Amino acid sequence: MSSGAARSPLELYLRELVGGAHAGQLLDLRWAGSSPGMGQRFLPANAPERAARLIAALAPRVDVYVGVALREHRAGGKRAIAGSRLLFVECDRLPDERLASRLPPTIEIASGTPGHRHLYWRLDALAASERVESANRRLAHALGGDRRSFDIARILRPPDTLNHKSDPPRAVRLLALRDDARYSLAQLLDELPPMPDVRSDTARAGPPRMARRTELDLRLRAIPAGDYVLALTGREPDRQGKVLCPFHQEKHASLQLYRDGSFYCFGCGRGGSIIDFAAALWGCGTRGEDFLALRAYLARRFALELTPR
Repeated sequence: MSSGAARSPLELYLRELVGGAHAGQLLDLRWAGSSPGMGQRFLPANAPERAARLIAALAPRVDVYVGVALREHRAGGKRAIAGSRLLFVECDRLPDERLASRLPPTIEIASGTPGHRHLYWRLDALAASERVESANRRLAHALGGDRRSFDIARILRPPDTLNHKSDPPRAVRLLALRDDARYSLAQLLDELPPMPDVRSDTARAGPPRMARRTELDLRLRAIPAGDYVLALTGREPDRQGKVLCPFHQEKHASLQLYRDGSFYCFGCGRGGSIIDFAAALWGCGTRGEDFLALRAYLARRFALELTPR
């Protein structure tokens, strides 16, 4: 690490996350383990030392997570995020030597699971959410990472905390922070092999789907996650907004449901909106005809107007 020698690994990491933040942006800090449900605090991105103090106080007792992308308002889902200056991937091995020599990750974190790493690449400019998610998919594809862990609202473990899933807990450590590792999105994408559908997707003209959402899309995404999970699965959330996840076997509820319409499972890593939940539930995609069919079914299921306005 080439700067900030007096700062702890946690402080260095947080400063990297909030670099370029504007007034009013927030860090999404969460923790789980001391009681049912998940704690959550939103802290000013321009004061990372406050987040560092809270994380340090929580870490000995509970699992702590931080949102990779900064939030524009006090909500944990995608709708609170305008974009990100970080790409990331969760993987169980280092990048191959060719990629590592050309494009070394800005941050490398050992997550406390043996051999498991979180890798981040710092962008020189803010990238829109959909472009970040597309690039994260390609990174996971290129590096053999977790292809489910691409979403812009992802929360990850910060360094100087403990992974309490093991007994005894294992340390989450900052392995590297390269101050000079800054990239343009185009520079990174040029080095990555395309996903099977990347060429056709990027060739399409027009603004990102976020800009083309209809009133119907917004009304669907505004349905609280607890409501649509109960309606679609029959599983009623507990007082902390958690249910048993339908996407993997578990004895203790790890699927957290949020009032802003988003969900996240701390067991299998799935997360997103009502569209993502329904697609995972029924094994279909979230683009093209699959998306239109999902939207039409959900609109009927929740008695919403089908005609776009």
